[in-house]
Order: sequence, then structure tokens, then C-alpha cells
Amino acid sequence: MSEEWDSALLAPVTEINEQMLQQLRELALRAPGEAGAQGTPRLIAVLREQWCALGLEGRQRLAAGPCLLLDAGFAQPQRWERIGGCAVMDAEDRGGYFRDAFGVAVVRRTLVLGWHLARANRITARVALGMSSAAAERIAACRLSDLEALAQRSPAWIAPRWEQQPIVWRQLIEAANRRQGAQLRQAQLRGLQLLARSASPRGSV
Repeated sequence: MSEEWDSALLAPVTEINEQMLQQLRELALRAPGEAGAQGTPRLIAVLREQWCALGLEGRQRLAAGPCLLLDAGFAQPQRWERIGGCAVMDAEDRGGYFRDAFGVAVVRRTLVLGWHLARANRITARVALGMSSAAAERIAACRLSDLEALAQRSPAWIAPRWEQQPIVWRQLIEAANRRQGAQLRQAQLRGLQLLARSASPRGSV
């Protein structure tokens, strides 16, 4: 692997990452007073102080890593088996991170990027998005209207990556905030390994 990530190849991923990190920081700044009926999302509740302290430069450093920081179910082909029915999912399935208009827009861009790479560049889809081969087949067959409906619903399974592993996020945020390049790269590589494992046929993460 080269010393620096391929910024040209990852430019759309970086842009989405920046937007997602902005969304999470805004949620942290509003919590707990505006957490909503479903409660404060897990990563916000556990790392609220860290999110609030993550300034623009820190977000930019963190966003410029080697992979998408939003988990849109690209490693889970079962999520895409009945994509056409996403518009009629139960209302309570709506997620806690991307419910507002800005969050829906972030999810929409993520889904369209995944759809494009599933059709045009599956190697990049696997490495940068953690997309499994089986999921890529299903996503490539989706209609754009299906993706739009899914983005509007923003179900609970669309969430920040490694949501159940806040220690990964703690390491990433602290290294980005403190301008610790080596530590940030080490944490990013750890995340990339977890992502690769999840995209493998036997992935369990």
C-alpha cells in the first residue's frame, strides 16, 4: 500500500465521510435535549464529548481515510433481497442518525455511490465500501427509485460503521483531533481490516 491514500479515487468517499461526520457532530451538540423518542443514538451517547470536540480540521483529517465511514449494509446481501419493498417498511424501523433532511441526503449519496461502483468498479466497491460480491450483484440490479425510497426511509441498519465498537471511533477521533498522523493511520488500518473482514464471504463483523 502506498504511503498516502489515493485521494483522487477516494474523493467521493471523503466527501460523504465529511458530511457524515458533520451530521454526527451536530447530533452530539443537540443531545440529549433533542435526542427524540428513540433516544440518543449509541455512538453519540457513548462518545458525545469527543464528537463535540471534533472540529473542522479534525473532521477533514478523519474523512480522508481509506474507506467509507458509513455502513449502508453493503456487506449484507440479505438487506437487498427485497429492496423494492423498502418504502413500506415499518415506521419504527427508521434510524436515529440520518432522520433529518441533511442525513437523508447523506444516505442518498452513499447509496448512489454504492450503486455506481457495484456496476462500474467492484474492486473499489469492495475495498473502500466493504461491499460483498453477493451484495454487489443485488445493488447493481436496483433502480434509482428504489435507492431514493430507501434513503427517505433511512432504516436503523444504516448507521456509522463500527457502531458496536466505539473504541474504534474513540481512537480515530482522538488521533484526528490531536494531529497524530501515525496513530490516525494505525486506527484507519485497523478499521480497514475490520471492513475487509465484513465484506468476505465468512465475514462476521
